[in-house]
Amino acid sequence: MASPAPVLSGYLDSFGNPGITIKVYGVAEAAQQEFEATIDTGFSGFLMMPMASAFPLTLTLMSSADYELADGSLVSKLLAHGSVVIGDQTVSGAITLEPNECGLLLGMAFLNKAKRSLWVHQHGVDLVDRGLDEWVKRVLTA
Repeated sequence: MASPAPVLSGYLDSFGNPGITIKVYGVAEAAQQEFEATIDTGFSGFLMMPMASAFPLTLTLMSSADYELADGSLVSKLLAHGSVVIGDQTVSGAITLEPNECGLLLGMAFLNKAKRSLWVHQHGVDLVDRGLDEWVKRVLTA
């Protein structure tokens, strides 16, 4: 298998939030669909998506999880196993299913599993392979 692209470019939406185009699927790769996802470093999970969007993707229901909201309250959410495709890289994890309509959120668990760093700049965003990230750090501090 080829190594993933070292840099995947995303965008800043009209509110300045980082986003990227992804594909999501469950047990049947042929069921994958393309979505626009906001990258939310305040979300500790892998991916959050509306339950209605998840049904046709063949996700496998796993369990539930409790999340603590900013106000300190706890909410329970269903979790399903699925895969996210960015560029030529596929990463699998627990997808949080939101019963209400919402945009898709990629969280910190996704960035960690994908071994990517989020770089935000005036022209957009890049998801940078952590190997390249370390190389850049060494060059800049040399």
